[in-house]
Amino acid sequence: AYTTFPFHVIVVDDSKDKVVQLYLEEEAKKRENFTLVHRDTPYKSGNHFFNDGLAHCKHEFVATVMNSMTVLPEWEVIPLQVLRQTPKVATIGLKCLFSHSHMIESAGITFVQPNDITKRGIIPIDIGNNSPPYLLPATYSREAVQWAFAIHRKEALIGNLDENVYHGHVGWDDIDNCLVLRKKGWNILYCGAGVGVHEPRATRGIAPNAPDASERDYMNHENARIFYKRWGMYDEYVRITGYKEPMETPINRAMRRRQERESKELVIAK
Repeated sequence: AYTTFPFHVIVVDDSKDKVVQLYLEEEAKKRENFTLVHRDTPYKSGNHFFNDGLAHCKHEFVATVMNSMTVLPEWEVIPLQVLRQTPKVATIGLKCLFSHSHMIESAGITFVQPNDITKRGIIPIDIGNNSPPYLLPATYSREAVQWAFAIHRKEALIGNLDENVYHGHVGWDDIDNCLVLRKKGWNILYCGAGVGVHEPRATRGIAPNAPDASERDYMNHENARIFYKRWGMYDEYVRITGYKEPMETPINRAMRRRQERESKELVIAK
């Protein structure tokens, strides 16, 4: 009801909940503009998830709207106008508000020093975090944006979302995607006229004592390590944060072996 233009919904799902699956299958049968992409095994990365949905995109532009997002009226109108008017823009991140306070969660991402956010550095932070929702209403160039709520040019994404770099849904992959696109000559923008409410980690939870909390924390730290090494900033990251490579535990040992096995399978497949 809050989306102005005609649209095609692509639901990408790896849920094992049979009730969820049945609901989505029924919706797909009822709606001509509804495509369900389901797999029984988990997506190995965020880009695996994105690419699977992108393969079914019928239009020039595609929005990534996670199930943790609730869009507000006319969220897509101005961003689509900007995309049509500026052909070198790949991605426009939209304004995310916290669900509990409706203060700004993210109005784009920039890199700062750990102890002085006014100075350029290597630590990514969300711009406008915890600011009133009426601030940052315009359109700006950004180094990166959250992909939980964004609109993209399909042409820019095709072939540029590497599925074999990061652990999925635990951070860093959307920032990396923005840097990859910028390196390829595309621009990244933030548009404050498109607004949605975000419930962070709504699907997977955030409780520190959750069964997968240790694995999730390890994967997030490993993603950070991969990111900084990938972009030539690892030595600086270690210097300013005192970061140390995590000691091997039964959890990350099993993950490392799984990654090695998957890497071998990829080589064989190629």
